[in-house]
Parts: sequence; C-alpha cells; structure tokens
Amino acid sequence: MRLMTLRRLPLAPVALALLALASASLAQPAPAPAPKISTAAAATAASPVQDPAALSACLARFSEIGVPRHRGDGATTGLTLCRRGYALFYNLDKHNPDWVIERLTPVELKGKAVRTDKFLADPLVSGSAESGDFDTTGFDRGHQAPAGDDRFDQQVMNETFYMSNMSPQVGIGFNRGQWKYLEEAVRAWVLCGGRPDVIVMTGPIYGDGKQTISARKIAVPQGYYKILYDVKTTRAVGFKLLNQKYAKTDLQTFIVPIAQIEDETGLDFFAALNRRKQTQLETPKGLLWGHDQACANAQGE
Repeated sequence: MRLMTLRRLPLAPVALALLALASASLAQPAPAPAPKISTAAAATAASPVQDPAALSACLARFSEIGVPRHRGDGATTGLTLCRRGYALFYNLDKHNPDWVIERLTPVELKGKAVRTDKFLADPLVSGSAESGDFDTTGFDRGHQAPAGDDRFDQQVMNETFYMSNMSPQVGIGFNRGQWKYLEEAVRAWVLCGGRPDVIVMTGPIYGDGKQTISARKIAVPQGYYKILYDVKTTRAVGFKLLNQKYAKTDLQTFIVPIAQIEDETGLDFFAALNRRKQTQLETPKGLLWGHDQACANAQGE
C-alpha cells in the first residue's frame, strides 16, 4: 500500500490533500471534530508531500456522515482528493469520479466568481482525463461538483473545472437541461428553502454498459445520482437520473431510496452513522424539498 498526501496553506489554490489508495476498500481516515475547511486551516506546511493527517483534516468537514466508501462488491483502484470546494474519489480505471462530496451553505453560493470554462487535466492525477478526450464525442464535460456551487471564490470555482470532476453526460436535455434543473434546485434549497447546511454527494451509475470515449476509454455512465443530507434536521433524499435527454420533468419523479443507489453503485453513503440511522435514511423513498421559486443566486451551472 502506498499513501500520499498533499497539503498547503488554507487559502492555497490547489488541493489541501491527496491520498493514493491501492484499493477503495481500505478504511477511511477517522473523522475529526474540526470546522468547515473552507474557512479553517488544516495545515501550514508548504511541502507538496505530507502524511495522511492533512487529508483527514480536509475530510473532517463531512464528519457528520463520513465520505462515501466502496463496499466489497464495488472495490476499485483510485485516488481520494480533497479541495476547498469538494472532495472526490477518482476511479483510475473508468476515468470518472465515483463520488464527489460538497458541503453547501449560503456563504459558498454567493459571490462574484464567474465561469472560465477552462477545463484542465488534474495536476494531482497521473494520467488524468484531458479536455480533448471529449472532443467530437457528442458528450458534455459534465461537472459533478457544479461550478455554480462555489461563487464565493474564483480559484475554488476554477478548480471545479479539473477533469477529475467531469463525467461524460448527454448535453441538450440533460447536462444542459434536467440535471441542471436539479443542481439549481439544490442551491435554492440552501439559499431559500430553510436548509442552510447541506452535504451533497454526486456521481455516476455505470450500469452494465460498455460504452467508452477516447483512446483513454473513459466510461460513459448509464445514469447519475445525487444524495442530499440536511445537517440540521438529519434528513436525506436521493435522486437517480438516466444519462439521456429529458423534457423538463418534476424532480419528484427522480427520487429513489438511497439503498437502491447503494446497490447500483457499490457505495456506502453514510458510513459514519450507526446502522439504525442508516436504515432510517436509506430505506424510505423520500419527498421533494421545497423552496422559494424566485430564489436569487440559484441559477447557472
């Protein structure tokens, strides 16, 4: 097993930490009682390679539920990356993030940062997908952690354009349609839906399809999930959308039990909670959250 981490000053523009995993079935770092890393320092050393403590400190902002874990039937090889705006597990075989996790409050969703649309290979991933891999494929470079979730800081928004955060998505009617509507609804629930502290988990559902793009053989998922956890009320809801064109559809249509998403991805989404609480969150189908339909700052990717 080889462990690597990267940490910088708290406002550094690159990742706070990097852990290379021989298998995703390895135990996650124990959560620590730390504040949200977007406003707190995890480390002060400038050296590019450090011990795993930096990664653990960065991931501590998700300590209420823990980051997703691969179950025995979903173990794979990849990297766990943690940045100020999001953390993810990059699947080195499929060149997709198996999961991306964010913690959203109104602070992150307000600001003057603007899209640059500058898609870059991730400097922390050897052999990362590149923007050109998507050229002429007919698929969009689909953000898993949306750029619009990080308006508070330009560099943090820019980091959402690393290709490790991208997955091949149908464009018109999905990435530029139904999926976008879901992303906007998430921001509205945080900004004006009475849910000002939400942990969001997003990623692909590969299914049994064999479709890939580019010589790098980037997997084209059959669908995508998004799971929301309201930290204050400890309630959760999960969505599953197929990777296809939709006419605009009520989001309630896409709500499924989180246990179903676990079965289809091989992931455990609330690993830090006891089994009883996990069952309470994952078994029901769930209901759509409400918000002010005129919510400001929720629009845009």
